[in-house]
Amino acid sequence: MPASSLMTVKAVWYRRPWFLISLVVLVAIAVSVVSDLPHAVSKSEDAAQQNGTITLINNDIAPCTYALHESFLIYNRLRSGTLSAENLKQAPNLLLQDQTSCTLASGPIYDLTNNIQPIDTAAGKKIDAMYSVVITWTTNDAKDAIYDIYMAVQQPTNQKWVHDLTIRQRYLAQDRARINQLVSEASHLVGVTLTSVNVPRLTALLGT
Repeated sequence: MPASSLMTVKAVWYRRPWFLISLVVLVAIAVSVVSDLPHAVSKSEDAAQQNGTITLINNDIAPCTYALHESFLIYNRLRSGTLSAENLKQAPNLLLQDQTSCTLASGPIYDLTNNIQPIDTAAGKKIDAMYSVVITWTTNDAKDAIYDIYMAVQQPTNQKWVHDLTIRQRYLAQDRARINQLVSEASHLVGVTLTSVNVPRLTALLGT
């Protein structure tokens, strides 16, 4: 048989389908391995990543922050005698809604506790620690403070709730200070001032 006819029957080994498929698989595996290898992250990249995480956190805690402000306003108006009869009637339902805004039953808080993953750098470890404190600030400190306000509206002469609120305010302030400290430490590591976390300094509650 002529050589030319052999070439039409036998494919060169590196053109055979099994070889080409194996080559594609090997290349895909190699790309995957290389992409998973750790690589140096510049300070600007690190800062951008941390700011992105903080932005997500701020978006998720915004409804709880608003709810906490509203509950403090209701309480102070109740104590100062400036809460109208109509607002007093509405207050319990508003406060229950406010409390829900700081629990896992709230979509944003659910996202906060499930969909945020700071990158694993030195600054990222600070932001991850801050993130844990933010979860405590919302789902413990804020939620429990709103509950105490709800009970204070229901039982205005019961001093237990005033005592509890004094403790809750201290926890809110301590955790806020820790959050700001960790962001400051992360800022030092990346060399720029990172976005602030929107955990506000709250108005003091009357009588506490």
